Amino acid sequence: MIWKAGEYYRVLFSDVACFDVTPDSIVVYPQAGLSYQLLNTYFLGPAMSFWLEWRGIPTLHASAVVANGHAVAFISQSRGGKSVLAASWVQAGHPLLTDDILAVAHDHGTPIGYPGYPQMRLWADEAQYFLGRSEGLEYVHPAYLKYRVPIGPACFGRFCHTPQPMGCLYLVERSEAGASEIKIAPVAPTLAVVTLARHSFAPHIVEALKLQVQQLEILTRLVQRVPVRRLVYPSGFEQLAAVREAILNDLAELRVVG
Repeated sequence: MIWKAGEYYRVLFSDVACFDVTPDSIVVYPQAGLSYQLLNTYFLGPAMSFWLEWRGIPTLHASAVVANGHAVAFISQSRGGKSVLAASWVQAGHPLLTDDILAVAHDHGTPIGYPGYPQMRLWADEAQYFLGRSEGLEYVHPAYLKYRVPIGPACFGRFCHTPQPMGCLYLVERSEAGASEIKIAPVAPTLAVVTLARHSFAPHIVEALKLQVQQLEILTRLVQRVPVRRLVYPSGFEQLAAVREAILNDLAELRVVG
C-alpha cells in the first residue's frame, strides 16, 4: 500500500514494515519481532527501488559484472539465470557490480550502472557449486532455500564499489532441456525499451508513482547508447564457461572488451 503524506510517501508492506520515503532518506518502522533477513529483503529491494524510481533512476531486475571497465548486465525474471551467470563471471575473476537490482542513471549523456551491495543471492545448488557449501550462509527469506553470499576475499570473489559505464545489456533465457546451442542476437530498439520496462524491478511502484512516461524516456535514451542483446543458453553448470566465452566474443565484436 502506498500513499502520499505531505512531502513524503508512506509505503506499507503488511506484516513486514512501514517505510517513510523522502527525497533524501528512507525511515523504517518494522513490525515487532520481524527477522533481520526479511527486513533486509524489503529494504534493499522494493523500498530502495521506490526511492530510486522517484528520483528518476530506473531500477532493472538484473545482475551485473564489470568487464574492461564496463558494466555488463544480465536481465531476466526470477530463476531466469541472471545470478548464476553473474556468479560464473565472479568465479572467473570479474568484480560483481550488483545482483538482483541494477540502478541506471545518465552522466552527461553516458548511461552509468551503479553498484548495489557486496552480496549475491544463490539457491542451494548454486551456492554448493560456486562455494562448495551452503552451511553458515544466511537465508534471503525464511520461506525460500536461497542464500545470501557475501562478496569479498572472506567468502567469494570481488566487488566493484564505483559506478561503471554501461557496456551491454543481455536479455537472458534458458533454453529447453537437451539444447546445447548458445544464441546471441541484437534486439530492436523499440522492443528493447518495452522489454526493459517489463523487467523493471518493481513495475507496480512505477505505476503507483505515475512514472511510466518518464521511465520509458530514460530507457529510450539508454538503448540509444548501449547495445541490448538476446542471450539464449543451455542449462547446466557445465555450460557456464562456454556461455561466458561466447559473451566475451560478443563483447569484443561490440568493442566493449578486447
